[in-house]
Amino acid sequence: MTQKLLDIAGIGRERLHFAWVSSAEAQRFVQIATEVNDSIKSLGRFDSEMFDMQLSAAERTLEGETLRWLVGKEVKITTKGDVYGRKWEVKKYESVLYDMLEREYHKNLIYLAIKQDCTNVRQISKKTGVDVLRISYLLADMERTSMVAFTGMEDSKPVFAAL
Repeated sequence: MTQKLLDIAGIGRERLHFAWVSSAEAQRFVQIATEVNDSIKSLGRFDSEMFDMQLSAAERTLEGETLRWLVGKEVKITTKGDVYGRKWEVKKYESVLYDMLEREYHKNLIYLAIKQDCTNVRQISKKTGVDVLRISYLLADMERTSMVAFTGMEDSKPVFAAL
């Protein structure tokens, strides 16, 4: 899931590697370490300052209650069923999980852009790269959940503030 989030953020999943290695698998460890090292070298140096806002939004997303709740319910819902007794296919559940991951990431990205003085939809879109229509939709949800507040109109454009 973290690799998926890095893709959504534009950083790229290839910058994060996971592998299970037993202490008895020294040769496999050497092979994996070499592959990771070669992969990172081929990608070049990561400029964290260039992705500061994206990394902060990703961190906020991973710390969020919604994501933790959904991840925590996956095994129960895919093996025993939801509150109606319906078992979900793993792919269907993961699809919902990834859609929510992207939505929460975009909400956090928008929130951070507003905190950096982007107060209207077009400024937020320019700063984040998120589509204007999606920002408008998410701002309505963010206002309902008290993440942001509509503060008025400026040159016929709605203006928002982070709470």
